[in-house]
Amino acid sequence: MNNDETNKSPIDELVTYAEDNTPDYEDDFDSAPPVSEPSADEDDYTDEPHVSSDGEYEDELLCDDDDGYDDEYDEEYYDDDGSETSGDSKKKIKKIIIAAVILALLTGIAAVLSIDTGIIATYKKNFANNFSKIFGVFTMKTADSGIQYENVQDDSYNTDVRESITVSDGVRGAEVLPYKDGVVCASPNHLSYIDASGNTVWSEDTLIANPLVSASGGYILAAEKGGSKLCLYNGSNMLYEADNPDSIAAVKVSSAGDSVLITSKPAYKGGISVYNKLGEQIYSWASGSGVVIGADISPTSRNIAVSLLNTESSAKSIIQFFDINETQSRAQVNAEDTVMYDLRFVGNTLTAFGDNRLAVLSADGGVVADNDLTSCQLTHSAMDDSGNTVLTLYDGAVPKLNLYNGSGKERSSVTMDGMADFVDIHENTVLYSIGRDVFIGRPGIGSLTKYTAAMDIKKLILISPSTFAIVYSNSIEFVKV
Repeated sequence: MNNDETNKSPIDELVTYAEDNTPDYEDDFDSAPPVSEPSADEDDYTDEPHVSSDGEYEDELLCDDDDGYDDEYDEEYYDDDGSETSGDSKKKIKKIIIAAVILALLTGIAAVLSIDTGIIATYKKNFANNFSKIFGVFTMKTADSGIQYENVQDDSYNTDVRESITVSDGVRGAEVLPYKDGVVCASPNHLSYIDASGNTVWSEDTLIANPLVSASGGYILAAEKGGSKLCLYNGSNMLYEADNPDSIAAVKVSSAGDSVLITSKPAYKGGISVYNKLGEQIYSWASGSGVVIGADISPTSRNIAVSLLNTESSAKSIIQFFDINETQSRAQVNAEDTVMYDLRFVGNTLTAFGDNRLAVLSADGGVVADNDLTSCQLTHSAMDDSGNTVLTLYDGAVPKLNLYNGSGKERSSVTMDGMADFVDIHENTVLYSIGRDVFIGRPGIGSLTKYTAAMDIKKLILISPSTFAIVYSNSIEFVKV
């Protein structure tokens, strides 16, 4: 859902192309057994895992045939003897007037350019940033740049930042994901890790030409989109290379190093393959009833969750739970009129993101929380490693931002100045952008810091509560507030 084109959304495409023949199931969100919420203080975000889980002036002089003067004698245009002033004298007078006007304009422009505050200073700063970025890797720190910059002041937001560093080496066209205290960049046949100070910690060639990538804990999984090859890395060290029997459509890696692949299988509507960190395939399953559109594996128990989509009469999702030691699913939950497009385990509890709801489920299919958002239009979602979740949505025509804790309970809902283009969350801090304006802080709780990006934003990544990355088409900017 994040991600922001004017073409058909991924959800629309899934609904259009999904096939039918899903059998009837009994359980749904309304009938599934309830699970008690954690006893943590509900007034604060939880840092613990889930329960087990943006009049033109004319250039020409306009006049009538009448010049505005009486046709009678006007002494300003005659010599003392009554003869009309010569044409040369008129031209000289006009030249003197024009020269004086030009001199005054140049003097004013010089004075304006000498000002180093307000709009002029901001323009100079943006020009310097953009000019520098044309030439690749560079570091810009306001404190020691030699130019004194001032932010355009906004009464509603803090605009001070401590540091801004931009890196472009090896970034163009890469898939960028959060990794440790920086980001990992996956491009054709290449992986690199860049920390929040803009340093390339390591850079490695890979065997993956068209990478699908996932990162969690210290692990990075890279797989060939539409192919069979996958590689698991722990930092720059490749742990294994494997070939999956079926073509790969999507990937997830857990913080324990287990990987789950969504695959396309002949005569089926998709399937999953699970590999341990030694490169051994430890589980596989194929669907004959619904299209597989999401999957994840628990880092603590190796429970697997799979989201299936059926469009026989309307969009319907079925979430099935598997144990790697069993061939049949151990539990399932139905979501009528909902497309559950993403699943994420935190501990042994699953958060399911739908196009019109947010649900938190236990590993046995119990419903911990079910936030029905059918009256709203969801636009973006993000979740941190503790389960704290942020959604942006339209409530009618009003853009809003909702925050939820790890148990799926709504903590706050705030109205925004406009709909966010990108959003991310880390603990209690939220990062989002509206156009080129980037905001970081705790919406509805504390003050926000506003930062204006130099170019169009392709992605936002919140690395820590005080550091974020702005991904551009050809560079990454790390900002510290």
